[in-house]
Amino acid sequence: MAGNLEERVRILEESKKRMKTISFGDPVTNICAGDGNPTKHSYFVAYKINSRKNSYGINHKEYLARCTDKKGKFWETGIDVIYPGHLSAGECEKLWTPVWEAKYGGR
Repeated sequence: MAGNLEERVRILEESKKRMKTISFGDPVTNICAGDGNPTKHSYFVAYKINSRKNSYGINHKEYLARCTDKKGKFWETGIDVIYPGHLSAGECEKLWTPVWEAKYGGR
């Protein structure tokens, strides 16, 4: 099984706390976006939680950060990769490694 469930839960809980510290218009960085990606450095718009029920009646939640480039483009991305400030490539790599391992690593 890829990833580590306990670590993913820990990262999600930390991400929820981090989202509560970011305000509308604050600069943010998508730590998994490459240096050439236009959505790497952006500005925070809102913290969203989408809920849906599957065919068995189980509720699933999706936690998203809505961001903008302040030029009319808006998008949503998972909160586990959004950090406050415009971070350097080195900082992004350091923060992204444990998220990647928890999601995709083969522990």
